[in-house]
Order: sequence, then C-alpha cells, then structure tokens
Amino acid sequence: MTTLPLKSQFTGAVTNGERKAAEEQLLDFLAQYLPEDGSPIPLGNIVEILAEHVTYTPSGNITATDMQDALTELAGRIVENPSYRNKLINGGFDIWQRGTSQTSNGYGSADRWRCNHVGSTKTVTRQTFAFGQIEVPGNPIYFMRTIVNSVAGAGNRCNLYQLIENVLASSDRTFTLSFWAKADSTKNIAIEFGQTFGTSGSPDISGIDVTTIQLTTTWEKYIIPVTFPSVSGKTINSNNLYYVSFWFDAGSNYDSVTNSLGQQSGTFDIAQVQLEEGSVATPFEQRPYGLELMLCQRYFWKIQGGINVVGYATGPGNQAYQTLIFPVTMRAVPTTTNSWFNSANASSQNVVAITANYSQVMVTAAGVGLFYATYSPNNTFDAEL
Repeated sequence: MTTLPLKSQFTGAVTNGERKAAEEQLLDFLAQYLPEDGSPIPLGNIVEILAEHVTYTPSGNITATDMQDALTELAGRIVENPSYRNKLINGGFDIWQRGTSQTSNGYGSADRWRCNHVGSTKTVTRQTFAFGQIEVPGNPIYFMRTIVNSVAGAGNRCNLYQLIENVLASSDRTFTLSFWAKADSTKNIAIEFGQTFGTSGSPDISGIDVTTIQLTTTWEKYIIPVTFPSVSGKTINSNNLYYVSFWFDAGSNYDSVTNSLGQQSGTFDIAQVQLEEGSVATPFEQRPYGLELMLCQRYFWKIQGGINVVGYATGPGNQAYQTLIFPVTMRAVPTTTNSWFNSANASSQNVVAITANYSQVMVTAAGVGLFYATYSPNNTFDAEL
C-alpha cells in the first residue's frame, strides 16, 4: 500500500492551494496507470486502483469528505471528456493544411509548428511510420523530419517551435515536456522555453530552463521539466504567449538560449510532443482527428474546394456576394489571400468583409448577363500568433 503524505502537509484549514496539491498528488500517482494509448482511466478503475494501492491518513481538517471532493474533481478532469492535458496543438503531427514539406522560413507545413532558419537552410517533411512499428507507442501515423544544412555564422540558426496562447497559464507553474526523437547520428539539440507578454508588453523572457538533449539513431523518449517564472508585475497585452523551442543549429549569438549548442548539419526526427502541467510525463494524449483539426483551424484555415460566386447583371457594376462561414471562431481577425480563377463577364473580384467568424467575397459584373468567378481553393485565413 502507498500512503500519500497528506497529514504532514495540512495543519490548519484547507485552502484552495492545499486542495490543489492533494489533487496533484493523486494525478501523479494515477499517471502510472494511464493506458498506453493515452485514453482516459474509467472511474471504476480509479476506485479499484485507490482501494488496492493507496491508503490515506488524514489529520487536522482534512476529512474523508474533503478527499472525496478532490477525487470527484479529479475524475472530472481525466474521465470521459477529453483532458486537454497536452497544451501543444498537433503534437502528433497529424495536421498539415499548408503542405507536407517546406523549405521556407516560418509556418509552412505541420499546423501550429513554426520552423525558422537564418543563414542556414532546412527542409521539413512529413514522414510516415511503418504500420505495426513498436518503437514509438500508440500507433502514431506521422512524424516530422527536419534536414538542416548549417552555414557558419554567429547569427545563423535553425529551430522549431510552438507558440501557446495565454502567458497567464504558465505563470509560476511547473510543466513537463515529453517527446520522441532520433537523428542521423549522435547529436545534441537544445530545448528552450520562454514567455512573451504581447504587443507593447513587458520584455520577453527567453532561455527558461534550457536543456541539452543527446539524440541517437534510434527512437527514444525524452522528458524535460520546466518551471515558468511568475508574471507578477508584468505588463500583459494582446498576443501574449509562452513557448517551447527545439534548437537544431545555433550560431554563437544564441549561446545563452541554447547552452552553447553550436552549429551542425543533420537530420532530426521528432514525434508525439506533449507539454502538460505537473511533474509527471503521462502517455501521449490521443485526441480525435476532427477535434485536433478544429484546434488547428482556430489559427489557420485553408478552404477546401473553390467557392463559386454567380449573378445575373442588368448592367455593368452589378454585384454578387458569397459569405464563407469559418469552421471555428478564429483566434483573431485573420489575414487572407485573394486568389480567383474561372471568371466570366466579371470586372473585379474582392474580399469585402472579414471577421473572426466569417468572410464575405464579391464579384462585380462587367456587363449585362450572367457573370461569375471562383474563389480559389488555395486561399487561406491566417490568425497565427
């Protein structure tokens, strides 16, 4: 039997913080019993686990009712409903709306992942796991491969990172990052965390808990703890965030945020990246594909299929409109493209209104009769951080 050391922690009235600590103890203990595929623990199994393995010795003002309340709240966090314990979106690299490869700087391939380079170059591609492989658990389908061609220069670099909304969610909190990775030969990479306080906010904090990881040529799981600083006293404005960054290649200008990683070329493979609150790395959370896609579409949406805008004009200058309802409310009013094709008797085609929920497009007739144009399926709406 495992006795959770509750009686030594509580000597007075139970505060919200103390109750939170009790719940975190339960989470940490139960994490080892999570199914390998990351699915929730049924409530009946939680009761059996606790009955078989755990005894409580409450004292002071902690009562059996207090612990039952904590268990009830805990059950609500991990049973039946998606837990959203992974703060990263598309950590399994299943969603690639922009394309399955990129050599460009910034966003360009896997949703929510930004791959930057300066001086050095890189190629990012979507790779497929062999069906039935057992090296990385949970039967993942894809992983991300980054091939770096390093070019010497103090300011040159290549790093992959994700920006996470709401810096307040990181304030004075401990998280655990876990991921699977390998390289074409034994190589180090650096993991960096940071906080950004938004437009005209307090100065960014970078280089939080920088950790050097040595990759090998076989898939291995890596676990990294991080404690973010408090945001107390900070000026926080719109577009605030916290982030995790994977550094593959770093000139000397970045020594302070990479543990002096240095510059290197190579092939780096990453899969199943998870950032969760607490000190325990649980199995990778397998959210349904449709749900993960919707989470991605809050930041970026590429329309599927052309949108035909058709009208009949009694004279030049008549207009026809079409409203595109976004699949989800976007993070902010997005920027968009204005690409059209297959037009007839049309003098102009434009995006005339856009919000976080919809866009309206318009075609203007050149003369009398039927007029139309097709809003291209290559158009995108971008509300990334």
